[in-house]
Amino acid sequence: MTRFGLNKELEIEINKFFNAISDYMSEFEKVVIYYDNGQGTLGTMLDTLLITKSNIEHRVKFNHKEKRLFQVSDMLTCIDKIVYKYQNHIPLTKAEQYFFSVKELLRIVKQLESKRLNIKSHS
Repeated sequence: MTRFGLNKELEIEINKFFNAISDYMSEFEKVVIYYDNGQGTLGTMLDTLLITKSNIEHRVKFNHKEKRLFQVSDMLTCIDKIVYKYQNHIPLTKAEQYFFSVKELLRIVKQLESKRLNIKSHS
């Protein structure tokens, strides 16, 4: 799959996710998304998909040390990316291989399965 194809697939999945939780998110006066645009393409996707949502604020500049939830989210996103690559036979980068052994990753994924929200997308 090409980079464009992966980007399009990611955009579709993010859009499905936000549509699936739209009613829940509308219950809040304000929803803040912390993403530092570490990957420009993802930052652009988030901005594009969320621009019509009046109660969502995308924060790019913030103190990472003070935003522990961002750090946890960043780690979970990294794990999901590694799992996706593994399931789709996409080679891992050296940096991705550095943090977890396969055994550690499988243990983490198993532990996380019971913690995930079970959100059904409207596809």
